[in-house]
Amino acid sequence: MKHMTRQKTLIMRLLSRARTIAVVGASPRPERHSHTVVAYLHRVGFDVIPVRPDLQQVDGLKSFARLADIPVQVDLAVIFRRAEAAPRFVAEAASKRLEAVWLPPGVGTRQAEEQAREHDLPLIKDRCIEEDHRHMSKDSGHPARLGIHVSRRRRTYEDNRKDMEEEGYTASGGGGRKGGGGKRAVLDEK
Repeated sequence: MKHMTRQKTLIMRLLSRARTIAVVGASPRPERHSHTVVAYLHRVGFDVIPVRPDLQQVDGLKSFARLADIPVQVDLAVIFRRAEAAPRFVAEAASKRLEAVWLPPGVGTRQAEEQAREHDLPLIKDRCIEEDHRHMSKDSGHPARLGIHVSRRRRTYEDNRKDMEEEGYTASGGGGRKGGGGKRAVLDEK
């Protein structure tokens, strides 16, 4: 069976249980990755709440200035801010009692990890939530194959030849080991 790491198990649990996701630093500009993530998460059915100090709408969704201003319970926060600002948002997420904080690649720092550990808050770092959700939901075309040892799979072909160069049926009675035995197996009728 293919073994899952603790982080992959946590990711699967979070993405299957979370309903409301706050995206801190979501951009209203469509060319930014944070905007793409907000649009994707909203399209697949999550309640997405952008968090922006200027309160601009992102993908038609109402924004809030801070995590503390959100009137509903939030399950997960994704922080798209500079790395040096991440620890402050992790502490704010802990005060809001979120289930976990997600830091995309380039945002995670040692201080953010220490803040999360101090508040006993699970932290996913250096992973894209959109990619992980696509992989988990089989949208990517390459679903995770849990329960199969990939390295132990035997390479086979349609007709069960172990080697593609191995000859198959020949008119003179060949056929290799699985085809009937070779030239000596040909019956001579007299």
